[in-house]
Amino acid sequence: MGTGRVLTDARDLVADLGKWSRLGMHVKRWILLLVIACTGISLGIAFILVQLYRTQPFPEWVFYVTLQPVDRTWRALLFLTIGILGVGVAVVQLNRSLLLAVQPPYAQGRLVDLVYNYRLPQRRPRIVAFAGHRGFVALQTHRDRFGEKLLGIASIGDGLLPLGLDEPLVRSATDRMIRPLDEVLEVCAELEHGTILTGAPAIRSRRGGVPIKRVFLTAVGQDPQSVIGGTTGLVTHTDAPVRVEAIHAIREADVIIFGPGSFYLSILPNLLLDEVAEAIRASKARKVLIANLMTEPGQTDLFDVGDYVRALHAYGGFTLDYVLVNSASADRVISERYAASLATPVVADSDRDVGGSRDTVGLGGGHTLKKIGVEDNTVILAADLATRMAERVPTPHGSRDATPGAPTTMSIVVYRHDPAKLASALATLLGVS
Repeated sequence: MGTGRVLTDARDLVADLGKWSRLGMHVKRWILLLVIACTGISLGIAFILVQLYRTQPFPEWVFYVTLQPVDRTWRALLFLTIGILGVGVAVVQLNRSLLLAVQPPYAQGRLVDLVYNYRLPQRRPRIVAFAGHRGFVALQTHRDRFGEKLLGIASIGDGLLPLGLDEPLVRSATDRMIRPLDEVLEVCAELEHGTILTGAPAIRSRRGGVPIKRVFLTAVGQDPQSVIGGTTGLVTHTDAPVRVEAIHAIREADVIIFGPGSFYLSILPNLLLDEVAEAIRASKARKVLIANLMTEPGQTDLFDVGDYVRALHAYGGFTLDYVLVNSASADRVISERYAASLATPVVADSDRDVGGSRDTVGLGGGHTLKKIGVEDNTVILAADLATRMAERVPTPHGSRDATPGAPTTMSIVVYRHDPAKLASALATLLGVS
């Protein structure tokens, strides 16, 4: 473990030096000027000291402080090393202090990456998304505004595509969805009082009652008790073999997005796969959660942003970098409809202590991205991400709207993530112009 960490740090150092040495960084010229200036200052101080040493008497201890007993060559190398290290540390710490004072609070990148991306923007980030079907479509609609390529990892519980299909979306030949497994697994949920729900339909059909304690995976037909019976922890992972394509996509990603989508069916199930969770933990990609607009009755009742952050950490073993949460308030019609179904908004807590000033960055069109807090080392950002729209849904059996010979669907007003607003917020967050 120690050797691997040393090798990783060495590779990172070489990569950083490669970035600093690229033409167009506008850094090397100023480093050269700094070296020349320091050399001039050192020579001036040396001439003064030599003159004083030859013309003025010094106490005996000066003989030892100036390392006179040491060979002159070694003395020069020692002082040169100390001076270079001192200048290097001072420059780095000075830049950090200045950056903390002027950069937006959510911009937590390293100095070399910030300068490199500003001076030499090579490409837009490659993005992997763990999201529901509607959420993935919302991300993909304006993906060109914030990313080079978008790959979706189909959920085991509430997949982005039926088993057997692995096709690019119509809008882009590069954006597509990947099945993580070749075998079929079922998502099960254990409630707080011990009842077990088997399969996504059973979980999705809940509208309230006892909270979900945990979700886990089983093979089709396998007894759920045989999976969780001998476990002591809350989360039970599975070592089912994951497709190489899915692992490669995670490893190559610059950004990993979780959501929008059903939390217990679209996002968490894939984190129960050992190889997927390990690949995400090992990835240096920025990890972003797009919080749902509303809680899901019977699943995430009364969840706040912190509950989502802690659950992802518990299931995946990693820490999110950012959470994007909607800051816009729903109108009366939307609020009443969702309240009737026992869903509540996942809102930004404007009273949360952010440990400093609340930074606001314009997104265009009158929208803003605002830092509102930090939860378990995760920066929480709020923006207007939602819109109301009409959707056609099946007419409930026995409804007054269900008349013989009439269409079997009805139109309702729903609250959804606005693709354009979502793209603007992600572009600002990821530094894509």
